[in-house]
Order: sequence, then C-alpha cells, then structure tokens
Amino acid sequence: MAKYPKGRRRTVSPKPKGKRSGLEDPSCYLLRTLLAARPDYVSGSVLADRLKMTRVAVWGRIDKLRSQGLGIEAARNRGYRLEAEPDHFNQHLLEAWLREKGLVCPISVFDSLDSTNSEAERQLAGGRKGSFAIISSSQEKGRGRLGRKWHSPAAGNLYLSVAFRPEMPAMRLRLLTLWLGTRLCNHLRSLSGIDLMVKWPNDLVVDGRKIGGMLTEASIDPERVRTLVFGLGLNVNATRNRFPKALKDTASSLKSEAGGSFRLHELTAGTIGVILKGYKECFDKLDSKTLKKSWQPLDALAGKQVIAQSGKETVKGKASGIDGSGALLIKLRNGRIRSHSSGDVTLNPKR
Repeated sequence: MAKYPKGRRRTVSPKPKGKRSGLEDPSCYLLRTLLAARPDYVSGSVLADRLKMTRVAVWGRIDKLRSQGLGIEAARNRGYRLEAEPDHFNQHLLEAWLREKGLVCPISVFDSLDSTNSEAERQLAGGRKGSFAIISSSQEKGRGRLGRKWHSPAAGNLYLSVAFRPEMPAMRLRLLTLWLGTRLCNHLRSLSGIDLMVKWPNDLVVDGRKIGGMLTEASIDPERVRTLVFGLGLNVNATRNRFPKALKDTASSLKSEAGGSFRLHELTAGTIGVILKGYKECFDKLDSKTLKKSWQPLDALAGKQVIAQSGKETVKGKASGIDGSGALLIKLRNGRIRSHSSGDVTLNPKR
C-alpha cells in the first residue's frame, strides 16, 4: 500500500474543491474531504454534517472503504485521516482525486479486463459518448503496437484508455500519439525525477529500459476519424524481479528507477488530466514546429544508429529527429535523409 504523509495530530474542517452535486456518491465526497484535509484529521461530526447522515452511518461508510483496501486511520477526539491507498484501483478514490484536481471525466474501473482499449471500443460501439476513461488493475490480453503483447500483471501498474469522438482528419492521428508522448513524458519526469525519454513512436523509456507504452486506435470513415482510443500501459509500482525473465533486462518501472512507491490514484488522475489537455492542444493549436521543438529534448533515439523495418524494406542509419508529419528521420551513410512512418525501429547493435 502506498502511504500518505503524516501531519500534526490536529483536526481541521476542510472544503473540498467544487460543490457536491446530487449525483455524487457519498463515499466519493467523504474521500474528497479527507484528501482536502490531508495530512490532518476530519472529525466524525464534520463528516456527518457534510454528508447529511448520522455518525454511525459515516462509520459504516468508512468501514466499507477499509474493506476495499483503503487505509483510513481513526483517532479518539480527532476523527479520521486518509493513511494509505491500495495497489488496486478503487473507483471512489480515483473519482475523488479527479475532482480534487478539477477534472471532469467519466471513468469506469475494473479489477480485470481483456484490454482497456478493447473495452473502450466496445463502449463506443454501444453508443457511449466521449470523452471517458477505462481503467483496470490488470489485463489478460493487453496489446501494444504491431500486435505485440503487453505484460499486464495485477496490482501496482496503470492500464488506462481514454476514448474520444473527435471528427478530425486522419492525418492528425500520428501527431496525437507523438504529442501526448511528449506531454506524458514531461509529466512523469516532474513527478518521479527520473530522466524518462520517448522512443519513436510510442514508448516511454529510461536508459533503454521500457517503462510504458502508448497505443492509439481509431475508426476512420472514410478520411475522418470517428472514434479514437488512446491507450497507456505504465509500469508504476511493479519491481523488476516481478517481470518475466525475458523482460528483466529490457523493462523497468517508475518505482524501480526512482527508488520509492507512487500513489497510484493520484498519479492516474494527473495522467488523465495530461491526456485530456494534450488532446485539446493537438487539435486547437499544435503545429509541426511546436511538435518538433517538444520532441527534440526527449528523443531517446537521437543520434543513435538504428534499423528501421517496414514490410520487406530495411533501412539502416542514424536517427535524426522527426519531420513535420511525425515520421522518423534517418540519415543514411551517403548523407541522404529517409523518412520512416510505419513499422518497427530498433537500435543497431553493429554501430
């Protein structure tokens, strides 16, 4: 369980961000109140007054939240304090964190799914309006780019998909993945303090070890994107000894690199906020100059010898940034520049 900081043993009467709506679940508002008070206590009488219920009913709510894995401390003559959160997702706590950050995004939280992207696509096909987010504590058939399997163990990691109905030109799709990659990379850098980079086109890496992967999938008819799902798999609190043997040298996690655990719900709420904001930026004002300027300092392949594979064609050369369309630029031995817009890219072991 990820811990919340301890403060002085005092009781406060905090005001959570935003008014409570009639549709908000009482458990969500209770948690919002405890989040607003952290690291201090909130008395049972204050909670009872805010929730318009008896103190016995408040205790019942807290007991139920504890049974779901939340650490809520009770202290005589002080009240209640949020002490720790579970490694699996709790919908009430995630909703509380989203509201605490001033974000509006409907979410659906699952213990396990085949794939969050697949679930988002099913809900879009069923008529659900975007934007909304799908979060799962584990995936049975997590997938990445080019149909690769994404290792998705239970508890401690983030498996997230955000769905949209954008009605946008199809040519903007590649720009969206790259732009969100830079936005998420900078967000996670500031949160963790590690030198995270983006490997073209959709991997988050540190020192060559993969920490996260992004996957954008869309329904296009005929030249416009009708539905879009942006998926993110992020190794957060998993330790490297939990990875399969084949991945121990090539994968890592925020915890392994930063040396400490992260509060998964707070991180997830912030990540959803970055995706929503980046999505809007991409379609409101993003141009190729801004994208290239943002990409350059985070480019994990810059100046390295690579092998690019697209169909039967193989191109070898030095990675030299991206062009205005988001394609990878590769400088050949003869000095010519080739653009690579699809397929696989790996480091060339024979440099």
